[in-house]
Amino acid sequence: MQSAIDFPWDYAHVVTDTAVKEGPCVLHTIVLNGLTTAGDATIYDNTAGSGDIIGILHLDLTTSVSVQPITFLYDVRCKTGLYIDFDQSLVADLTVSYK
Repeated sequence: MQSAIDFPWDYAHVVTDTAVKEGPCVLHTIVLNGLTTAGDATIYDNTAGSGDIIGILHLDLTTSVSVQPITFLYDVRCKTGLYIDFDQSLVADLTVSYK
């Protein structure tokens, strides 16, 4: 059994536009921990809110509130970095796991 210290994923707690990682990495999961105001979170393979889009999470209260937390599995390689960009209306709490 692997110890918690050796577990392979790093994480970032994200509540606003955030450069999660600079340089090549793997995005494992994004967990929606909570949501106050609906909106979109765009996931970029970049160190800023532009460039190659990995995906867009369209988060709304009617589908998200009753079943939180929700885990989105990606397991994708990022060549440049990992950036999460909240639109102007989104107020959410995310945990991003990556390596």
